[in-house]
Amino acid sequence: MRPLQTDLSIYNQFNFERPPVGVKYLFNKPEGIEPLGKSLALCEMLKEAHRRGTPFYFTKENENCFGKRFLGMMGESPPLADGGLLGLKLEIFQEARANSRLRRFIYNLENGAVNYVVFSPLDKLTFEPDLLVLTATPGQAEIVLRAMTYSTGEMYESKATTIGGCSWLYVYPYISGKVNYTITGLAFGMKGRQVFPEGWLLISIPYHWIPTITQNLKEMKWVLPAYTLGREKFMQYEQRILRELAHEDA
Repeated sequence: MRPLQTDLSIYNQFNFERPPVGVKYLFNKPEGIEPLGKSLALCEMLKEAHRRGTPFYFTKENENCFGKRFLGMMGESPPLADGGLLGLKLEIFQEARANSRLRRFIYNLENGAVNYVVFSPLDKLTFEPDLLVLTATPGQAEIVLRAMTYSTGEMYESKATTIGGCSWLYVYPYISGKVNYTITGLAFGMKGRQVFPEGWLLISIPYHWIPTITQNLKEMKWVLPAYTLGREKFMQYEQRILRELAHEDA
């Protein structure tokens, strides 16, 4: 793994209740990192990283849901899953066809490309991560997403499905190169396993966005003046700025 060179200390200033976690996909077994040592679903790995506080890796033998399929670790899913019968029996969908159709949207890594996945809390992170996953309040998420658009004009985007929620956090950003976020309480598996309280924003930042967002967090104002004024003063402030711009343009 490439040693960590990016200074990520700016994220400590958020005082997140649960620390950011770096994720790394590997073909070969990582050295100097402990194995998970138990069985969990992919959606639970983030919670485990928060709980454990030290890096760990897992393999397909440790993952007990469909996360290993999305990570390309297990090949094809059982026919009952791809055919939509599982979602029907679980009463998520009206008919198997709805489950089957939705599965076509979910992202998967190439079969056999990943054998080991490393999770590390930020303060123990020693490698350049493929993904940086944040667990944030709406206020914290606003700052992070604004840091994405601050120098790029990139739009906010959230993609998710009721099943396969872990794919949208761990596979879609890695493949598409897009920052993605979702809200805890929307995904079937995470809700059923009670992984997180409802209402958190989970933000997944792919590797090539990490330097831009990190640098912009260091440069921009986190709390904008307009956010502190209250409604009436905000409207006056906005109108004053518009008048000043009109005067400059005259």
